[in-house]
Amino acid sequence: MQRDPSATPPPGDSSRGVAPDPSQPPPPEKAMHEVLSSFDYDTAEELLALCAQHDLSIADVALRREATEQGLTLEELLAKMEEFYGKMRESVAEGLKIHGTSPSGLSGGDAAKLYRYSEGERPLMGSRFARTIAYGFAVLECNAQFGRIVATPTAGSAGIVPACLLTLEEEEGLTTRQAARALFTAVGIGVIIGKNACFSGARGGCQAEVGSASCMAAAAIVEAQGGSPQQAANAGSFALMNTLGLVCDPIGGYVEVPCVSRNGMFAVHSFEAAVMALADARCVVPLDHVILALHDIGRRMPRQLKETSEGGLATTPTGRKYKTGKFSPPNEPEG
Repeated sequence: MQRDPSATPPPGDSSRGVAPDPSQPPPPEKAMHEVLSSFDYDTAEELLALCAQHDLSIADVALRREATEQGLTLEELLAKMEEFYGKMRESVAEGLKIHGTSPSGLSGGDAAKLYRYSEGERPLMGSRFARTIAYGFAVLECNAQFGRIVATPTAGSAGIVPACLLTLEEEEGLTTRQAARALFTAVGIGVIIGKNACFSGARGGCQAEVGSASCMAAAAIVEAQGGSPQQAANAGSFALMNTLGLVCDPIGGYVEVPCVSRNGMFAVHSFEAAVMALADARCVVPLDHVILALHDIGRRMPRQLKETSEGGLATTPTGRKYKTGKFSPPNEPEG
C-alpha cells in the first residue's frame, strides 16, 4: 500500500529531510541514493518512464521530486504553487492597468489596448485569442515598470505561462488548484531543459527563454486538459522546435522590444502546440532531441545575438536611436 506522503515518515526515512535513526545501522549508500532519487530524472524519456511505471502524470512526478528535494508534503507544495499563481494573476492585472510608457519609452499601454480590442464586437479569431496575447503583454509591461512578476522560467519570458493558464481559467474553468498542478507540469518539463540546455538568453538566445517558456506552457496546457504525459511531452516538442534559432536582440538592452510582443505571440504559440499534441499529430522529433538541438544552436549562435544588443533589431537604425537615448516614441499611449 502506498504511504500517504503527508504522513509522518518512519524512523530513518530521509525522503523528507528527517535524520536516520541513530540506533539503526546506516543503509548502504546505493540504497540511500535510490530512496532520494526515486522520482529524479534527467531526460524526458526517463520522466515518461516514471509516469508509466507509477501511473502518474508529469505534474505528479514533479511534485514527488520536489517533495524529496525540499522536505515538504505534496499539499504544502501545491499550496505554495497556488501562491505563485496568485502573484502571476496580480502581474497580469497590474499590466492591464498601465497606460503610460515605461522609463525607456519602449513599452506601455499595449496590453490595455489588446484587452479593449478583445472586448469589442468582432475581434479577429475571437476574444480569447486577443486576451491571451494581452495577458502575455501585461506581465512584461508590468516588469518594465518595476512591478512584481514570477520568472517562468525567466523575467524575459514570464508572460507566457501565466497568459495560458489565465486563459484556461476564464475559458475552461481551470481552478486555482488545477493551475497549481499545471505549473508543476511546467516545472517537470523545465527540469529537463535546465539539465540539458539552459534558460539564459545570454547563453542560448531567446530560444532558451521564450522557447523554453512556450515548451513548458504547452505541456501544462495539455495536462490541464486531461492529456497524457506523452501528449504533454509532444506539445513541448512542437512548441520548442518551432522557436529554435530565435535570437535575443533587445533594443537598447531593455527587456521590452521585441520581448513584450514575443510573450503575447508565444502564449498563442503554446496553445497551437497543445492542440497539435491533443489531436495526436505526428511528433517526429522527441522532446529530448529538440532540447539537444536547443543546446547545440545556442552554443553555435554568435554572441552578438545573445542578449548583448550588438546585433539584430538592436543595431537597426531604430535600435541605435534607443541605444543612445535620443529617440522618442511617435505615438504615446493615451493617459
